[in-house]
Amino acid sequence: MDELIVSRMSFEEIAPIVPYVIEGRLRVRNTENTVWFGAKLGDEVVGVVSCVLRRAYIYYNTDFVKKEFRKKGIYTRLFEERDKYVVTLNRDLIRAKCTRYSLNHYLKNGFTATAKGGSLTPVEKKLGKS
Repeated sequence: MDELIVSRMSFEEIAPIVPYVIEGRLRVRNTENTVWFGAKLGDEVVGVVSCVLRRAYIYYNTDFVKKEFRKKGIYTRLFEERDKYVVTLNRDLIRAKCTRYSLNHYLKNGFTATAKGGSLTPVEKKLGKS
């Protein structure tokens, strides 16, 4: 099996996974303030996460791993890589809206639910500025 490579990528690099993300009923928004992280096995992009740099906070968006690659730690690696990047940005708040699939992962990583969600639960995590 190929080695898993997780790194910051351009939208063009993660583009092959976009149809799978959309099929999974997630939105894909790429703006000038969106930063993408992808997971590759060989030449195949198997997972992706992003964050959007907003003025007052960071918004975590588009968390997705292809179905056949789930439960292998790929999402955890992507989440960690994004977290490492965000810590360098000197912001004090991260927000996200979680599906029922990602909510527990966010809660285990220091986020708190800010409201009861229907299909999406809003969460946030306060960071100490250095």
